[in-house]
Amino acid sequence: MKNPVNSATSSLRAALLLLGVIAIGAPLALPAQTTDAPPPAQQGPPPGGPGRGHNMEEHRLEMLTKKLSLTPDQVTQVKAAMDSSHQQMMALRDDTSTPRDQKRPKMEAIHQEEQAKIKAALNDDQKAKFEAMEARMREQREEHHEHGEGAPPPPPQS
Repeated sequence: MKNPVNSATSSLRAALLLLGVIAIGAPLALPAQTTDAPPPAQQGPPPGGPGRGHNMEEHRLEMLTKKLSLTPDQVTQVKAAMDSSHQQMMALRDDTSTPRDQKRPKMEAIHQEEQAKIKAALNDDQKAKFEAMEARMREQREEHHEHGEGAPPPPPQS
C-alpha cells in the first residue's frame, strides 16, 4: 500500500515542477513584438491632462496652433522657440552651481525670450490673441498664488 504522505508530496512536487516549466516557458511562447511603437503606458499624456516636459509642450503647441490658426511655417517657428526654451529651462534646473534664488529670474528671462520669438512668428491679429491668452494665464497664476497652492477659491460673498 502507498504512503498517503509520500503520494501527496510527489503530487505537490509534480505540480510545482509543472508551474516552473510553464513560468519559464511562457515568455518564450509569446510572439515577438515587431512594432516600434512604445508600450501603451508610454503613449500620450497620462489620464487627467498633459504631463510634464515635452507632453506639456506638445499640448501647448497644439492649443496655440488651434487657437491662433498657425500656418505650418509658424508651427515650425513656434515649436523651435518652445524647444529651445525647454532645453534652457532643463539645463538651468539641473545646474547645481546656480543658487536656487538666482534661478527664478533666469527662468523668467528664458520665458520672455520664448514669448518674443513666438510673437515674431505671428501676424498682428494672432499677436493680439496670443497676448490676451498670456494675460489670462498670468491672471490665473496670480489667483492661484493668492489662494495658496491647492487651496480652493474663497466662497462667494453674499
